[in-house]
Amino acid sequence: MTNEEKFERSIAFVLKWEGGRNFSVVNGKAIVKGSARADMGGATAYGITWKTLESAHRKGIVSHGDICRLTIEEAKGIYRVNYWERYNWGMLEWPVCLCALDCCVNHGGFAYILQRAVNRCGGNVVVDGKMGPKTFAGMQGCEAEELSRGIYEERKKYFEGIVRRKPGQGVFLKGWLRRCEEMRRESGV
Repeated sequence: MTNEEKFERSIAFVLKWEGGRNFSVVNGKAIVKGSARADMGGATAYGITWKTLESAHRKGIVSHGDICRLTIEEAKGIYRVNYWERYNWGMLEWPVCLCALDCCVNHGGFAYILQRAVNRCGGNVVVDGKMGPKTFAGMQGCEAEELSRGIYEERKKYFEGIVRRKPGQGVFLKGWLRRCEEMRRESGV
């Protein structure tokens, strides 16, 4: 599978879960919908927060910083540059590249999850939350199916930990776990 094929398949999965908007546009402004008010990311379009969009605009990835105008193609461009290319996920085997992309899109602390998954597979990386060359090499050294399964297990634990620390986030747990389960199925583990 080529890098482009891996990206297209991976981003299609991510956008299935991140697609759409969690806000309504009122007088040109994004107003977060009632069902999403507990979302710590605030107003998002296709999973892109307004902060991420502003940063992408400053870097020239997109031509504007208006979350109300963000298109799905612009969101894909942001995901490609800020996530896929930045971390070289395309250099990983399928389905690890899918699991890594979805994990880093969905979790601020994604490196912790990936590091724990590497160690679960017999790797020996420091769990410091920094995505660097040692963590990447550890990921490449794991068998793809085993690492994908480890990422799945570590993500479930991560989500459950969020709810233990912040019970108000419990309204999202069922959806988060459903996303994990779908990632597991899509990756074939």
